[in-house]
Amino acid sequence: MVKSLWTAFLLLSSATFGTHFPVKKNILDQSCPYLDSCNSTINENQIETLLTYVDSQINPCDDFYAYACGKWREKHGVHTTATTISETQINRQYEDLFSYLLRNLSAPEHGYPFYGKLLTHYQNCTDLERPNLRRYLDLLGQDLLSSLSSTHWMNILAVLGRYGYHGHFVQMEVRWHNASHHMIFLLPHNRHVNLSLTSEIYSALSDVGSSWPPLDQMQEQFKNLEQNLVRLAKSHSADDTFRNYSLDQIRKEVTGLEWDDAFRMQLGRSLVADHVFQVDDLVAIKGLAEYLNKTDILLLNRYSLARFLSHLLELPHNPMANWVNGKMPRGRVCIRHMRRSLYLPMNYVYERSFYARRRSADELVINRVFKQLQNQLEMRVQRNPFNLSQDLVNSLKAKVHDMRINVGNLPPNVSEKFYRDSDQRWSVGRDFYENHLNSLLYYYTLVADLEGSTNPKERGIWYSFNMHTPEFPDNIDATPYFYCLGNIIIVPYSYLTLPFFHAGFWPALLYGDLGNTLGHEMMHALDTDLVDYDAQGNLKNFSDQLGQVELYNRAVGCLNSSAVMLNERTSDVSGSRLALQTYGGNWLYQLDNGRLYFLQFAHFFCGDEGDQYHDSGSQRLNYSLSQMPQFAEIFACQSGTSMTSADQCPFW
Repeated sequence: MVKSLWTAFLLLSSATFGTHFPVKKNILDQSCPYLDSCNSTINENQIETLLTYVDSQINPCDDFYAYACGKWREKHGVHTTATTISETQINRQYEDLFSYLLRNLSAPEHGYPFYGKLLTHYQNCTDLERPNLRRYLDLLGQDLLSSLSSTHWMNILAVLGRYGYHGHFVQMEVRWHNASHHMIFLLPHNRHVNLSLTSEIYSALSDVGSSWPPLDQMQEQFKNLEQNLVRLAKSHSADDTFRNYSLDQIRKEVTGLEWDDAFRMQLGRSLVADHVFQVDDLVAIKGLAEYLNKTDILLLNRYSLARFLSHLLELPHNPMANWVNGKMPRGRVCIRHMRRSLYLPMNYVYERSFYARRRSADELVINRVFKQLQNQLEMRVQRNPFNLSQDLVNSLKAKVHDMRINVGNLPPNVSEKFYRDSDQRWSVGRDFYENHLNSLLYYYTLVADLEGSTNPKERGIWYSFNMHTPEFPDNIDATPYFYCLGNIIIVPYSYLTLPFFHAGFWPALLYGDLGNTLGHEMMHALDTDLVDYDAQGNLKNFSDQLGQVELYNRAVGCLNSSAVMLNERTSDVSGSRLALQTYGGNWLYQLDNGRLYFLQFAHFFCGDEGDQYHDSGSQRLNYSLSQMPQFAEIFACQSGTSMTSADQCPFW
């Protein structure tokens, strides 16, 4: 039995759909919201794609995910999402570009910044024949390796810190602090991460300095060391939040360490006595330093080198970590590695070779949609549905008002000189290992310099986008995201393509994905976690104030059921409502527009099995839509069906 008019249409279209979408213009809105014209073929192809995933035997009011994504796995298999499809397309573009440039040495791209060095890095990666972890250590310098029994443990940490490693003993690292500053952070030993001393790592280390004990004995020594470190890593103080300390205060509180030498070695410059740090639990750091200064230096330095090799192997997509049967890595493996370790150079190449021609139209559309959502959200905060204090309302409103958006992965509106200057900071070497360490040195030296920079123009550029650390996992850059420290939404290249987005989409397709996606990310600014960051990215106590408001607590409690991460659920629900509130005009209720809008929305979740931060795509989609009366109206869902919820949670 046919469940709805839309199901009837889908059954008809499955038999008759060809090169043209069989609907009348007065049924489907084919206007172009922001451009002079929209390409009908782009829209028709997208609609045809969406329809191929629909299982018309499912009632959309019972399970919309099963209805909209029912044939997804049949076409794409398991563990595939729209995001992985987009990422695969981008990786293939890089691979084709590098192959072309290696065959055409007179191509004009060879004269642009980064291209030549990236090609060298790519060739050295694809030429790998077998793992040689010892090469990483040799590149640190023979002087250092020959003096492990006499070099202070903190000096070894400082050397490794130049390459971004700072995971044990006393951690010294530079982080993005707020919308306009980096700071140096000091933390005690990371008690949540232990070393797995594998035979491969042991083999690479065992020729360093004096003879090593057998592997099993070394593993036992490291295990005992870690147990002591974990015991000391946290003091008995209940308050372990970050606090500001000057270098002079740190020197006085934690004696017996050559702080000045360590910072000079890691950062490449000296620090003045009143230089301010963010410090987590100075009492614990003092206890760790006292213990380490009494412990065998050779053991500590061997442990540091072992942790460093382990860290390098755990960085995303290091070809050494997934070596199979001695085979050299394929081009795409190297490209994925380079996209993480050489973020700025790789994105520059993508912009120039692939994206620049689309940027103007994309920016026009995305910025207009963002501004409309932003205005709507600002009005919603101003209406103050939870009866918050006026000071809190003003702070949250300012956060929404000052929010920025960046289209693509690069800083906006910078000159070619910026990239040429950046290119000069980075060097390539003779092999993959040297290039890998140089890429890490390039990133972390730049960040260290930025922490000490007083040049407002330079700082403005670097804080206008989010240059990912080499440690960031793939999902950070796969879809748009809200970066709380910069109060900015990043729309990465992986989203700026079909099947997610096209500047010439008709309204149902454009708002169904872009409107909902930007709405979701904007609502992260007010979610139960990131709400604590103000308009300038500074950490505040907004959640403490919100927790004292009964209406707010009830709204959160209503949503807080069976969600992996509450802040994702609040953003799913409130972001979708924001999009509908902004764009849910009469066109949405004309036959087919609303249903196409929700099909496009569903496509984002197809195949998504969830992770430690997100529920599965089916849970997220169905829960969000059950919280929208408009969905039930458009699909004529009866009260009591699975996709209608009696509890409409009023979160923002």
